[in-house]
Amino acid sequence: MNLRSGSRHGLLILAAASVTYFIESFLRSVPSALAPVLMRELGFTHTGTGLLISSYSFIYALMQVPGGILGDSFGPRKVILSFTVLAVAGTFLFYVSRSFEALTAAQLLIGLGASVFYINAVKIVSSWFGSERRASAIGTLSASSGLGHFVSYVGFPIAVSLLGGWRTLYLCVCALMAMNFVVNFAALKDGPGVRNVHNPDRLPVGAALKEVLLDRRLHPLLFGYIFMSSNWALLSWMPQFLTDAGRLSYLEVGVVSSAATIMGIPGCIALGIVSDRLRRRKLPLVLFSVVSTALMAMLFVLPAGTSALFFAAISGAVGLSFSIWVLVVAMIPEVLPPSTAGVGLGLTNGLGTLSFSIVTAVYGALVDSTGSYAASNRLLLAMEAMATIIFLFFTRETYGGAGGSKNPKIDDQK
Repeated sequence: MNLRSGSRHGLLILAAASVTYFIESFLRSVPSALAPVLMRELGFTHTGTGLLISSYSFIYALMQVPGGILGDSFGPRKVILSFTVLAVAGTFLFYVSRSFEALTAAQLLIGLGASVFYINAVKIVSSWFGSERRASAIGTLSASSGLGHFVSYVGFPIAVSLLGGWRTLYLCVCALMAMNFVVNFAALKDGPGVRNVHNPDRLPVGAALKEVLLDRRLHPLLFGYIFMSSNWALLSWMPQFLTDAGRLSYLEVGVVSSAATIMGIPGCIALGIVSDRLRRRKLPLVLFSVVSTALMAMLFVLPAGTSALFFAAISGAVGLSFSIWVLVVAMIPEVLPPSTAGVGLGLTNGLGTLSFSIVTAVYGALVDSTGSYAASNRLLLAMEAMATIIFLFFTRETYGGAGGSKNPKIDDQK
């Protein structure tokens, strides 16, 4: 079903799913946005803070392939609604927690509840939008992630400044998530293209996973995405990096960090639209990967005392360039056949998130062991550069789907 044949309900589903992804992205950013406060008030080390930030992502990563399998078996809608209950419970636990152990347990529960959403939301959205607008729709859904990060990074400094604490804002988001569950219950609907366990053509789980792992067409996207995911560690550590290395105030840190996340919103939408209009995926992917590497290097060498406005400008440009991940998400269903696309998407997103989780923890440990951010920042640059190399030399154009391109120029190149 394309946008013309299901426009009203397709747009309603896209709106409801985008609100959910906004809330979940807000919750993912909380430990990062609160890092200076938690380290000051609760005495967390960089290593402990890195583990707290990563705890959400570890369980999130491990659940990506199972989340795709559950969606195939029971339908994306049922899986999303069931796991949202866990996310609401974890959010309330984080609100009342005051120890490292309790906060980590809450993050694990939130990560488990949120882990199945994006993969299954992409399945639903893809089934309601045709190929000519699919990347734009996925880009719009993905853009809500940037808005969630933005509200988290800028909201907590304002809440601490005006209210003297952060828990009131967190409770409001918990209530919003509970209300969004009701909206999703009424609005979400599996599209006609969604596969289920009763489909006789559906591959067994083991066979589908094996087919994906052996499909060489996925390998460049998979490994490129794994290396590219390191840039999420920069966004997670940016508040503390700006506090220590940039010597900015907590309110300035919130503004600068939020610039990266807020620019990811138009970035995801614009890259999806540009890619659809150009009928190209690889060109914008490579171009923005090169730009993101250069911008990260520039951010790392800015001296302490640089104005918050200039930091914000570079941070915003970094966030815009990081939006290339949405192109990889759009490319995977185009490079794999429908029988394995869901598993491939889950595997790629899961391994990318696991990579980010490990790098985030290692980043904090390196700061503790070396006493500076130099080694940690060089690690991120090396991984981003590796992603660029993979996208440039090993990734092929995917526009037109697994069955072949619909663009004569691309067909000629092949």
